[in-house]
Amino acid sequence: MRAHGLPVGVFEEAQRKGLEIIDATCPMVTKIHVQAEKLKADGYKIIVIGDPAHPEVKGTLSHVPGAWCIQKVEDVEGLPRSSRVGVVVQSTWSGHQFTEIVKALAAKYYEVRAVNTICTDTHNRQKEASRLAHDVEVMVVVGGKTSANTKHLADLSESHGARSYHIEDASELRPEWFEGVHVAGLMSGASTPGWLVDQVESRMEELSRQPA
Repeated sequence: MRAHGLPVGVFEEAQRKGLEIIDATCPMVTKIHVQAEKLKADGYKIIVIGDPAHPEVKGTLSHVPGAWCIQKVEDVEGLPRSSRVGVVVQSTWSGHQFTEIVKALAAKYYEVRAVNTICTDTHNRQKEASRLAHDVEVMVVVGGKTSANTKHLADLSESHGARSYHIEDASELRPEWFEGVHVAGLMSGASTPGWLVDQVESRMEELSRQPA
């Protein structure tokens, strides 16, 4: 089972077939499942904040059938009525977006119980990307192109003033990105291997020594 987890039905089918199951689900993802199930058992209508097409969210939704899934503040207005709602959030989601959505839910529903299930490492990386972007002219973010949290790091850096490039390896670096640049930053996604970041760093240093 991948780190993002799998829908309950896939896991049960593997069991029925007698397959050997190696569960590599991230503990933070398992925590989301547990919290969502507890909220549902306590009588709350479950709301999952996240991308419904993301494997992690698909898995979470399978643990609490009938849950609502939303991605932005504007989605709150279209939700059905309910007296009590319980909220969990995709582990790689933006902390700021989570806060704003919970505020909107609190304004709409009588009782809102929200559990912040954002991964601590993801939160710290987002915070650091925002801080570092103010101090650099260009930010290079290393990680999978399909990784939601890595893409968000690049978007955060861009929104805080740094021209940002999201790459998967050092071969994608281009000399023209750094022309006239005095300070460049380097960030990586939570699951990006350290050796890959080292390669990108080395290549950036090589480019910095090349004559303009």
